[in-house]
Parts: sequence; C-alpha cells; structure tokens
Amino acid sequence: MSISNSEDKKSIILNAAADIVKEEGVAKLTLEAVAKKAGLSKGGLLYHYSSKEALIIGMVQDWTYRYFKSIESIVKNNNKSGVSNWTSAYIKATFSDLNHDKRLSSALLAAMFTNPSLLEEYKKEYDILLGKLMNDGIDPINVTIIRLAIDGMWFSEIFELGSLDANLKNNVINKLNNMIKGEE
Repeated sequence: MSISNSEDKKSIILNAAADIVKEEGVAKLTLEAVAKKAGLSKGGLLYHYSSKEALIIGMVQDWTYRYFKSIESIVKNNNKSGVSNWTSAYIKATFSDLNHDKRLSSALLAAMFTNPSLLEEYKKEYDILLGKLMNDGIDPINVTIIRLAIDGMWFSEIFELGSLDANLKNNVINKLNNMIKGEE
C-alpha cells in the first residue's frame, strides 16, 4: 500500500467518522459503523486506527491541523500588512467551517464526549491563536467581542440552537468585520 493510498484511506475513515457524529451523534460512533460508512472491513479500519480512542485522536489532530492551518494560510495570502490579519482570518476560517464542513465540530464533540483530555492539543493551538488575536493591533475589547461572537455562532450552529438564516449570518459577519476596522 502506497503512502498516498494510506493517507487517502485515513481521510475516508476520518470523514466517515465525522459524518456519523454530525448526522447520528457521538453515541453512534463505533468502529463497526465507521468501517461500514467508509466502505472498509473492520480489520481495514483497525489497520489505520487501532481503537475508537485512536480514531478520535486522529479526528481531533487532523481537523485541528486543518483549521489552524487554514487561518495561517489566510493570513499568509492576505496582501495587506499590519492590523487585523489574524482576527479577519479567524472570522473567515470559522465562518467557512460553519457553512461548509463542520468536521472540526464533530471531532471536538467526539473528544469531549469520550475523553476530554484529547482536546489538549486543540486548546494549545487555540491559546496560541488567542495570543495572535490579542496582538493584532485592534482594541482588545473588540477582539474579545468578535471572538466570543464567532465562537457563539459556531456553538449555535453545531447544536442547532437559534441558528441564523444566511442573510442574518452574513450581516453579523459584516458587522464583526466593521468592528475590526473600528466602525462599530
């Protein structure tokens, strides 16, 4: 088996696991269910992830890496220099996850439900990001309000609590982006 084929299989497995969490809930996340959804035998799944905890660790590591790399990529590809790069990127990456993927939330929910200590890597990355946000050249109060609003939208979406329609969600994002510019 080539490395890329192995990586492809891991990706298929992680996506299947995230889909189960998103569609059926964490309680339905079993190795058998993931193997079936991924189109693999249980042995094929166990070759890549030796236990349910190993699978959840893989989910958290993969989606944590992707999420924080997406923020870094947005910052790197942003042609402007100076103020608000990290805060703008945080809004954009989180909003993108809300609208498209939601796999990060599935991974975090699975970890929280089964073993909260599996979230330590995510917490470390989040704390690093918080430092970057607070040193982004924006009023720290505005940064905090923006961060809490984005985190609240994310929470609202993953738990389907008062979810916003697309228009209102876009208006909130626009308002947060205006706060970055100091236009409250």
